[in-house]
Amino acid sequence: MHRLIPVALLAGITVLQLAVGGVQAQPAAGPVIVADVRGPLDQRALDFLTATVMTSDAQLVVIQMNNPGISSGDPAALYDAISRSSTPIAVWVGPAGAVAYGGAGQVLLVADATGAAPGTSVGYLEPVVADANVTGVASAASRQHAAAMDESLPVTADEAPPLIDEIVPTIGQFIASLDGRTLRGVSLETARQITAEDGSVVTVPSVEVRFVKPGLFTRFLRLASRPEAAFFFLLAGIAVATFEFYAAGAGVAAAVGALSLFLAGYGWATLPMNWVAVGVALVGLLLYTWDFQQQRLGWRSVVGTIALVAGGLFYTQAGPQYRPAWWGVVLTVVGIALFYGFALTTVVRARFSTLTIGREYLIGKLGTAETDFDPEGVVVVDGARWRARSHRAAGLRPGDPIQVREVSGILLEVGPPD
Repeated sequence: MHRLIPVALLAGITVLQLAVGGVQAQPAAGPVIVADVRGPLDQRALDFLTATVMTSDAQLVVIQMNNPGISSGDPAALYDAISRSSTPIAVWVGPAGAVAYGGAGQVLLVADATGAAPGTSVGYLEPVVADANVTGVASAASRQHAAAMDESLPVTADEAPPLIDEIVPTIGQFIASLDGRTLRGVSLETARQITAEDGSVVTVPSVEVRFVKPGLFTRFLRLASRPEAAFFFLLAGIAVATFEFYAAGAGVAAAVGALSLFLAGYGWATLPMNWVAVGVALVGLLLYTWDFQQQRLGWRSVVGTIALVAGGLFYTQAGPQYRPAWWGVVLTVVGIALFYGFALTTVVRARFSTLTIGREYLIGKLGTAETDFDPEGVVVVDGARWRARSHRAAGLRPGDPIQVREVSGILLEVGPPD
C-alpha cells in the first residue's frame, strides 16, 4: 500500500504536467497583416500584393484599397494567389474618398470578406488593365455585378453596393467586425470586449496588426504612378535642366532634374499615356523657353500656358479611371510659369547684368579649364564659372590655362593662350 502512494503521486504530477504543457502548446492567434498600396497598380505593386496574400503565419490578410485600377501588368497571379491562399483574405476600401476600380475592384469578387468606408466608390470593373485585353474574374464569372462593369457605385452610410459586405468607417473597426467569423476554416480572433470606467462595453483589438508596404525603391518609383504626378516630374525635370544649362556647371539641380525625368519615364512606362497630350505639353515648354530667350513674356507664354494645361488635363487616357487631378495640373503649370518668369530670369540677369562679367568684356581674358573638353566644358574666368567650347585638337585638361576667343550666346569659345 505504501508503495502505491508514490506511484499515484508520480502519475498525478505527470498528468498535471501534460495538461499544463498542452495549454502552453496551444498556439496564440496569428497577427493580422494589412497591405497598403495606393494609386494605380503596376506590376511591381501586383507582385507585392501577391507575395503578401500568401503569408502563412498570419490569421488574416487585409488589403486596404484606394486604387483607380491596374495601369500595367498582369493581375492573374494575384487573383490566383487569393483563391489558393490558406489564409483568409479581406478587402477594405477606404478611407472616405477612396475608390476601387478596374482590376483592383475585381479583387473584391475573390476576397472572403469586404468592407468600405462611407464616401468611397467601387465599380468600372472593366477594363481590367488599362489599354490591355486582359480577362478578369468578373468576365469569367457570372454577370451578377453587371451594374459595376461600366459605372461607379457609391458607398453611403446607409447603403452599400453588392460588391461590399458591410459599411465600416475605419479599418480598425473592419478588422474587429470579423471577430468570431470562420473563413477558409480559420476561426478569427481579432477583438475582445472590455468594460470601461463608465460601465460601457468597448470593443478593442485583441491581435497584433502589422501594416506592410512595398520596398523603398518601389515606393520611390511609384511617386510617378499617378497621372498628375508623372506630368509634374516631366515639366520639373525639363525646367530644372534648363536652369542648370544657364547655371554653367553640373550641380544639385542636375541631379534633381535627372531624377525627375527618370520618374517621368517610369510614369510613361506604366500609365496609359496620351502621347498627343505629351507632345502638346512639350510644345508649351518650348514656347516658354522661346519667350525666355527673348527676355520677355509675350504671346508665346500665353499659348504655352494653354498648351501646358491642355496637355496636363489629357495627359493619360482610359478615363475615368486614370483622369489626372485638375488641381494637380493647375498647380504644376502655375509653378512652371513662376519658375520661368522669376527664377530663370534672375539667374540670367545675375550672370549678364554687370560689366565685370559682360560678354564682350570677356574676349581676350585669361582663365583656367575646370573640366575636360569634348568639345564643351567649364572654365573659370575672373572667378566666374562659364560653359565653354574648344576644338578637340586643343587637348584642354582640368587646370590648363585658357584664353577667351569669342562669345556665342552663353558659351565661350576658348583655346590655349597666345
